Amino acid sequence: MIGYGVCVGPGNLFERICLPGIERVRTPGSPVFTMRNQRSLFSAYNAMFDQAAANSDITGLVMLHDDVELRKNPAEVAQPVFEDDSVGMLGSVGGSDTVSLAWWNEKETRRGRVTDYDKVHDYGSDRYEVHAVDDVILCVNRWTIENIRFPEGHYRGFEGLGVILATLIRAAGKRVIVQDLQDVMHHNDGRGFNGLKDWRHNELRWQREFFDLSPLERVGNHLERLTIPTIPLRLAARRLAVRAAGRAHEVSDGETGDPVIDELVGGWYRRCKRLRGRMQV
Repeated sequence: MIGYGVCVGPGNLFERICLPGIERVRTPGSPVFTMRNQRSLFSAYNAMFDQAAANSDITGLVMLHDDVELRKNPAEVAQPVFEDDSVGMLGSVGGSDTVSLAWWNEKETRRGRVTDYDKVHDYGSDRYEVHAVDDVILCVNRWTIENIRFPEGHYRGFEGLGVILATLIRAAGKRVIVQDLQDVMHHNDGRGFNGLKDWRHNELRWQREFFDLSPLERVGNHLERLTIPTIPLRLAARRLAVRAAGRAHEVSDGETGDPVIDELVGGWYRRCKRLRGRMQV
């Protein structure tokens, strides 16, 4: 059977949105693993993998954010996909040729379909192989539950897990797939990122581990890591500049829900493009 796992944040999103959807669609007896009061999505998912691995009846997990509403059962899509032993993970949306945790910037390679609170992200409803997935909802099989863990202390916070997990699975020789997971509703409401400092930390660490960096690039990567504590000040300066330029009314046309954060993340992505074709998995 396929279980469900949720890292529950503060507030009532899980009780109001997520849990009723799970109860609506899950097979009776399928377990629901919840992790509360977590400081890291990576350690929370490791713990849920450990709990699921201890139950020999579990063949897979649906891992979803606490603001995701299930209207149909994604396990019905996942089960036939996981009949292929070469697959390790299934997501709803993702992409390829990924050089940044901002995978959606690879616009030509985006695949899959998911509904946000105000729009549908539709890049095709068929089954596609990709290099990265969005972690809003993802499904993993028994092999991944037993064999994949995030290295302790390498990644922190709540940003970039889907891309990093997909890379770990591909590095272990399995494939990553996306497919429309049957009427998934993400009640994101434009809240954006939980932590830009964690985002940049995780992106730099991921690039050091999985890309062919020259010695000079590795030095630059470590120097960039030292500047991470200044990110809030840089954001504040950008916001002042936006207001001074009379642009305070602008709204986000990107993925973060905040035009100033979009600009910063977009700048990081443009610098990452030099890594195109240099991923080592």
